[in-house]
Amino acid sequence: MAIYLLKKIIKSFLFLFAIGSWIQLYAQANFTAICQQKKIGKNDYLQIEFRMQNASDVESIDPPSFKNFSIVSGPNQATTSSNINGKVDQSVSISFVLKPNGPGNYTIGPATAKADGKEFTSNPVNIQVTNSSAVSSSTSNLASTMSPFTNFNFDIADEPMGQDYDDYILKKGENINDKIKKDLILKTDVSKTTCYVGEPIVATFKMYSRLRMETSISSEPSFNGFSVSDMDLNNRNSSFQGKYDGRGYNVYILRKVQLSPLQAGTVTIDPLVTENNISFMKEDYAHSQSGNPFLDMMQNFANAMPQEGSIEQKQVTLQSDPVTIIVKPLPDAGKPSGFKGAVGNFTIQSTLQKNKLTTDDAGNLKIIISGQGNIQMINAPKINWPQGIDGYDAQIADAINKNEAPMKGTKTFTYPFTISKEGTYTIPAISFSFFDPVSGTYKNLSTQPLSLEVSKGKGIPASITTNTVVAQNATGIGNELEKYGLYGGIGIIVIAGLIFLGFRKGNSNKLTSKVEVLSKQHNAVKENHPVDVIPVNPLEEAHQKLMTSNGTGFYHSLDVSLKKYLSEKFKVPVNELTKNRINEELDKGNVALGTSLRLTSLMEKIELNLYTPPSTTNEIADAYDKASEVISLLDKQC
Repeated sequence: MAIYLLKKIIKSFLFLFAIGSWIQLYAQANFTAICQQKKIGKNDYLQIEFRMQNASDVESIDPPSFKNFSIVSGPNQATTSSNINGKVDQSVSISFVLKPNGPGNYTIGPATAKADGKEFTSNPVNIQVTNSSAVSSSTSNLASTMSPFTNFNFDIADEPMGQDYDDYILKKGENINDKIKKDLILKTDVSKTTCYVGEPIVATFKMYSRLRMETSISSEPSFNGFSVSDMDLNNRNSSFQGKYDGRGYNVYILRKVQLSPLQAGTVTIDPLVTENNISFMKEDYAHSQSGNPFLDMMQNFANAMPQEGSIEQKQVTLQSDPVTIIVKPLPDAGKPSGFKGAVGNFTIQSTLQKNKLTTDDAGNLKIIISGQGNIQMINAPKINWPQGIDGYDAQIADAINKNEAPMKGTKTFTYPFTISKEGTYTIPAISFSFFDPVSGTYKNLSTQPLSLEVSKGKGIPASITTNTVVAQNATGIGNELEKYGLYGGIGIIVIAGLIFLGFRKGNSNKLTSKVEVLSKQHNAVKENHPVDVIPVNPLEEAHQKLMTSNGTGFYHSLDVSLKKYLSEKFKVPVNELTKNRINEELDKGNVALGTSLRLTSLMEKIELNLYTPPSTTNEIADAYDKASEVISLLDKQC
């Protein structure tokens, strides 16, 4: 009886602390586009995210062409990995802040991704853009906060460095349009017009002015095909005196960004567009006011009003010229097999927080990558953990100076790990490769192998906080656990295992006897109470949906068919098939632990996909195979 109760206790621990990990392990990698806003105004901002989940190795995520939208910010890369209340969530994503170019009904096409050796396509997103603002205040505030153009309605009447031009005085016979064209210029400067994929360039949007005006940005440039990072501007470097075609101007930097091209080809940086309200003082009135404080008012746009007819205002729209960038592909010759897209000049080093541990301790391996280039795009290196070490996903911290070009800084990856057996371990060298655009060659770096001495502890393993880390590989307790890779709740499982071994040592004979009794009882029940005849394929309806690639209909049919099968199998009405009731019936039927966990994982997967975008054919085929396998195992075991 004690063994039977212990078995139930162990199962309860497993379900409470490890079901989240099972969901993660059995769930197929999926790639989706996430956009909460479906209707926005033409002056509002849109946030969209492309998220890859449940993939162990994400090679690339390529965004779609944002036709009819301008990129305000992005791609902003994020990697998340969490274990909260036993539920595991791990994802890699890129996000963008977009602004529509005008009203209309638009479709943002699918993004593509490569992960785990496969190609994925996200769902398209439909957006309605209206003439007036359609978003809630909270969403609007969020977009405003994220937009780098929030403060770009500005008065640029003050001269940098005290330079004063009198071009705001309109002389007799002067053509106002020609005067504006000569005295107000909007220009885009780039650090280079030819580069490699991933090689950062700097684009600077400048206003050259000898006039007095109020300026606002009406259309941001689109950076389709680039990863974008804004460089900070302050009063010291955002305005200065400069020359254009040998003529002096006050120069104002409206925006400065680092751009890392994402793919080879010819890419165009679209224009930046400004609306400018220019005020001219007529020459006769200017002479009559010589030495009058009104001239100071004119220079600084005070609220005082001059007499009627003395000021002429002109509103003009300016745009910078588009700039073409030729992006060269990275060469295939000499490309390392582990190359992941790092471009620049980097170094790598590895350290252990402690090189002497006990089996009770948790260790930390740190990998530090430093240098210049597209450092923000570098992902965590893969660690080939030696047998006996259970490694976890890396926690990532960075210190990057985005105002240097290319960006310069460090990225630190901290990998927690545990060891269950004493001995001497060697963590092998960790490889990292990058492309050096200066020499035009690939470079391979490797860390030194690290030695670790592990002594026997007291049998109370240290717990690892997994708020931001999830197990990558772990040794299970017993063959069933190892086979199916239960990572969650390692400490609880170990303790439960030790209790189980204690009972087993003193009660091995009782255990054998108990198993025999349960087996005989179970067989007797089956002989006296034969189960209802189950159709040859209880999943026939789901199979038909699979054949028609109907993702949404498939999961609904699979849910109904599986519950109907379980209802007939356990003699329980469908409306009473809660998770707890199913667990009880599995216990009563003496169903193997692995089968129980497979069924639970399958039901969680079905539930997660009932109300999400349709899955790919491969994903629904895999779900169908798992359901068929679970039914086959249940038929054999109960």
